[in-house]
Amino acid sequence: MNYGFRVANFQNRLKQSCASIQGLISSMRFSGALFLTRSAQEHPPQAAAPQESSETFFDAEFLKKIERLRLVAKRLSWAGAKGEHAVSRKGFSLEFSDYRNYQPGDDLRYVDWNIYRRLERLLVKVFTAEEEMNIYLLVDTSRSMAQGSPTKIDYARRVAAALGYIGLKNLDRVGGASFANTLHTPLTLGRGRKQILRLFNFLGGLSCSGATDLRLSAHSFCRLFPHAGLVIVVSDLFDPAGWRAALQELAMKKHQILLIHIIDEQESSPQPTGDITLRDVEGGHERKIFLDAELVRRYQQELRRYLGEIEATCASRQIDYLRTTTQIPFEEFVLKTLRQASSVN
Repeated sequence: MNYGFRVANFQNRLKQSCASIQGLISSMRFSGALFLTRSAQEHPPQAAAPQESSETFFDAEFLKKIERLRLVAKRLSWAGAKGEHAVSRKGFSLEFSDYRNYQPGDDLRYVDWNIYRRLERLLVKVFTAEEEMNIYLLVDTSRSMAQGSPTKIDYARRVAAALGYIGLKNLDRVGGASFANTLHTPLTLGRGRKQILRLFNFLGGLSCSGATDLRLSAHSFCRLFPHAGLVIVVSDLFDPAGWRAALQELAMKKHQILLIHIIDEQESSPQPTGDITLRDVEGGHERKIFLDAELVRRYQQELRRYLGEIEATCASRQIDYLRTTTQIPFEEFVLKTLRQASSVN
């Protein structure tokens, strides 16, 4: 379940193990799952309205800055080993990378004879195989993404738009889909100026509703887009039971993954406010608790553990993981933080 505090501008996450209020406060555990609660309002939140289809997301100056960035796919070194044969594939090219010592069976066409004449050493040219890359944007539009100030979905739209634009400017193909409890109508893969307009219209039309099922959505995504590429997942990860299985399936399908985790500042730093009512913005369930400094401290301890679990899982699978809050300026995240990912340079 995903709970949201009915207190203005307040978000929190809790882990529960018993139905009673006293048990909730004492242990914050329930069925071994961490519940990250949602935003707090006096009235149930409405689904975020879609933006105008003419949404452009950035000004011309910012577009010039991000054009210097590039999305990078993992590449395979190649040196014409025995048994390999030349292939002709659309979008396929070889770029010189390095030299290595000749080994019996290597293709003699890749021996650098100029070096042999000078140094009497047989060195083979090593190339890097570069192939046209598919970039997939997988954007969370569950109800919790409508929370925050600015809302997480607005932040996610702009991040996805920037990364999609970078890919298209570098002649890659860009597509993707939004998801909540299932995968929604996708953006077909495409390239060029027309695809930039399609991308912006697609992102501008997103609205938030429903619960989160990242595992099912990732499974549907892999069936819809069978060809491996760079998958950029933008989500608040309010799905403790599903995020690990989703990443595992994407990795098994040979996708390269960039996971962008967006949270609101008040989700990580709640303030003790006494008697409050938690409301599940995706399921409608409610629970009353007394929120004091000790419960906030224990909540933050559980949150750190949960975030550490995500980081460790991503590190073990060589998944790029970046976390940001909606209070960090969008331009700072794109132009500075994104460079920390090996998928971006």
